[in-house]
Amino acid sequence: MNIATLKVHGDDEGLIDVRDGLPTEPDSDWQKGDVKPDGRVRIDSGFYVAVGTDMNPDALLKQIRHYLAECQARGIHFERSDVDAELRISFTTERGEATPSLDFSLADLKLLVEMGINLSITA
Repeated sequence: MNIATLKVHGDDEGLIDVRDGLPTEPDSDWQKGDVKPDGRVRIDSGFYVAVGTDMNPDALLKQIRHYLAECQARGIHFERSDVDAELRISFTTERGEATPSLDFSLADLKLLVEMGINLSITA
Protein backbone atom coordinates (compact mmCIF):
# COMPACT_ATOMS: atom_id res chain seq x y z
CA MET A 1 0.00 0.00 0.00
CA ASN A 2 1.19 3.52 -0.78
CA ILE A 3 0.41 6.10 1.88
CA ALA A 4 0.82 9.89 2.04
CA THR A 5 0.70 11.58 5.44
CA LEU A 6 1.24 15.17 6.47
CA LYS A 7 3.21 15.57 9.71
CA VAL A 8 2.88 19.01 11.30
CA HIS A 9 4.65 20.03 14.51
CA GLY A 10 5.66 23.15 16.39
CA ASP A 11 4.30 25.63 18.91
CA ASP A 12 0.75 25.07 20.17
CA GLU A 13 -0.54 28.46 18.97
CA GLY A 14 0.68 27.92 15.40
CA LEU A 15 -0.65 24.36 15.36
CA ILE A 16 -4.12 25.51 16.41
CA ASP A 17 -4.13 28.11 13.63
CA VAL A 18 -3.13 25.56 10.97
CA ARG A 19 -5.32 22.77 12.30
CA ASP A 20 -8.45 24.95 12.23
CA GLY A 21 -8.10 25.50 8.49
CA LEU A 22 -7.31 21.95 7.35
CA PRO A 23 -9.80 20.22 5.01
CA THR A 24 -9.78 17.12 7.27
CA GLU A 25 -9.26 16.39 10.93
CA PRO A 26 -5.90 14.99 12.05
CA ASP A 27 -5.72 11.22 12.54
CA SER A 28 -3.49 11.44 15.59
CA ASP A 29 -1.69 14.03 17.65
CA TRP A 30 0.77 14.45 20.47
CA GLN A 31 1.62 17.07 23.07
CA LYS A 32 4.93 18.54 24.13
CA GLY A 33 6.31 16.36 26.92
CA ASP A 34 4.63 13.14 25.74
CA VAL A 35 6.91 10.10 25.75
CA LYS A 36 7.63 8.51 22.35
CA PRO A 37 7.58 4.71 21.94
CA ASP A 38 11.40 4.77 22.01
CA GLY A 39 11.34 6.43 25.44
CA ARG A 40 12.40 9.91 24.34
CA VAL A 41 10.32 12.93 25.34
CA ARG A 42 8.69 15.04 22.63
CA ILE A 43 10.06 18.58 22.45
CA ASP A 44 7.01 20.02 20.70
CA SER A 45 3.37 19.27 19.92
CA GLY A 46 2.05 18.06 16.57
CA PHE A 47 -0.28 15.91 14.55
CA TYR A 48 -0.55 13.60 11.54
CA VAL A 49 -3.12 13.97 8.75
CA ALA A 50 -3.85 11.23 6.21
CA VAL A 51 -3.54 12.79 2.75
CA GLY A 52 -4.07 9.72 0.59
CA THR A 53 -3.80 5.95 0.26
CA ASP A 54 -3.71 3.98 -2.98
CA MET A 55 -1.84 1.08 -4.54
CA ASN A 56 -1.53 3.06 -7.78
CA PRO A 57 1.20 5.75 -7.46
CA ASP A 58 -0.53 7.99 -10.03
CA ALA A 59 -3.79 7.86 -8.07
CA LEU A 60 -1.89 8.63 -4.85
CA LEU A 61 -0.21 11.63 -6.49
CA LYS A 62 -3.63 12.84 -7.65
CA GLN A 63 -4.91 12.61 -4.03
CA ILE A 64 -1.85 14.54 -2.79
CA ARG A 65 -2.36 17.27 -5.39
CA HIS A 66 -6.05 17.57 -4.49
CA TYR A 67 -5.35 17.81 -0.75
CA LEU A 68 -2.60 20.40 -1.14
CA ALA A 69 -4.73 22.45 -3.56
CA GLU A 70 -7.53 22.44 -0.99
CA CYS A 71 -5.11 23.59 1.72
CA GLN A 72 -3.80 26.34 -0.55
CA ALA A 73 -7.34 27.46 -1.41
CA ARG A 74 -8.03 27.74 2.33
CA GLY A 75 -4.94 29.94 2.77
CA ILE A 76 -2.99 27.36 4.73
CA HIS A 77 0.76 27.52 4.49
CA PHE A 78 3.53 26.18 6.66
CA GLU A 79 6.19 28.75 5.84
CA ARG A 80 6.11 30.09 9.38
CA SER A 81 8.62 30.22 12.16
CA ASP A 82 6.42 28.39 14.68
CA VAL A 83 5.35 25.36 12.59
CA ASP A 84 7.08 22.73 10.43
CA ALA A 85 5.37 20.41 7.95
CA GLU A 86 6.52 17.30 6.13
CA LEU A 87 4.73 15.32 3.46
CA ARG A 88 5.64 11.69 4.15
CA ILE A 89 5.13 9.18 1.36
CA SER A 90 5.63 5.52 2.11
CA PHE A 91 5.67 2.65 -0.38
CA THR A 92 5.09 -0.93 0.74
CA THR A 93 5.94 -3.61 -1.80
CA GLU A 94 6.01 -7.39 -1.76
CA ARG A 95 9.42 -9.03 -1.70
CA GLY A 96 10.92 -8.98 -5.19
CA GLU A 97 8.36 -6.48 -6.46
CA ALA A 98 9.71 -3.30 -8.05
CA THR A 99 9.32 -0.10 -6.05
CA PRO A 100 6.72 2.10 -7.79
CA SER A 101 7.76 5.49 -9.11
CA LEU A 102 6.13 8.73 -8.12
CA ASP A 103 6.67 11.48 -10.68
CA PHE A 104 6.32 14.95 -9.20
CA SER A 105 6.06 17.76 -11.73
CA LEU A 106 7.91 21.04 -11.32
CA ALA A 107 4.56 22.60 -10.41
CA ASP A 108 4.12 20.01 -7.62
CA LEU A 109 7.58 20.73 -6.23
CA LYS A 110 7.03 24.49 -6.52
CA LEU A 111 3.78 24.17 -4.55
CA LEU A 112 5.56 22.23 -1.78
CA VAL A 113 8.22 24.95 -1.58
CA GLU A 114 5.66 27.78 -1.62
CA MET A 115 3.61 26.12 1.11
CA GLY A 116 6.72 25.41 3.21
CA ILE A 117 6.33 21.61 3.16
CA ASN A 118 9.33 19.28 3.36
CA LEU A 119 9.18 16.00 1.44
CA SER A 120 10.14 12.54 2.70
CA ILE A 121 9.77 9.41 0.54
CA THR A 122 10.50 5.91 1.88
CA ALA A 123 10.16 2.45 0.42
